[in-house]
Amino acid sequence: SSGINAEYGGMTKWKSDVQEQRVIYRLLHEAFSAVQQGEKAIQALVRLLKLYSENEGVEAKSDAHICVISHIAHPKIFVMDHLLDLHPIRALDGQLSHELLQIFVNGDLNDYIEFYNNNLDFVEKLAVTHEENLRKMRLLTLASMAQDCSEIEFSQLVEKLNLATEELEPFVIEAIGSGLIKGKINEPEGKISISSTINRTFKEPQWLFIMNKLEMWQKNLVIIQESMRKGHFSVPIGGG
Repeated sequence: SSGINAEYGGMTKWKSDVQEQRVIYRLLHEAFSAVQQGEKAIQALVRLLKLYSENEGVEAKSDAHICVISHIAHPKIFVMDHLLDLHPIRALDGQLSHELLQIFVNGDLNDYIEFYNNNLDFVEKLAVTHEENLRKMRLLTLASMAQDCSEIEFSQLVEKLNLATEELEPFVIEAIGSGLIKGKINEPEGKISISSTINRTFKEPQWLFIMNKLEMWQKNLVIIQESMRKGHFSVPIGGG
């Protein structure tokens, strides 16, 4: 990302106009793609799409399509809701690539399988395989399940993720290794214990959670400062 940021800073310093910036970011995307630096290529593409206003979004629909599929194809990118705010992505509304993005943002494995069965030709022509999509949608579905509970039974996972029992443990280990969830496998009891998971979307509930945490920390800080001022110190309960 340092290369992208350096280019961005250079364009600001040189006062490049919007058209010049678009050309540069498109070239950067092509260059990074050519040398297999997928993450930097994606960053350049997102920067490019941000340069289009609401009225201009339709001009970059082909770039928007590439951006959507690049995010879906990247094995380490799981959060994509920010793409929905980009005007060229909005211009795809009603097209299959936009529908597929919505599934990877909000949907589950069953939603993807239904989409695949209804649009097999479209999916088979993408620069990402159906098997890769299944892997990522299973991981995303698990993340959504983990948001709502602290424990998940193996039987629930087998049913919801359409996995064989023997495939379950390696899959959960992969999910934990990817950073998608934090938890432990409790094999004797046939369940996994969840301590945290990613937020696939970051909207009002997530902001409220952070705001409540900050307010709690602020109140605790005031209590600590007051205790120190009075010459004694105690840590309030509930600060974590």
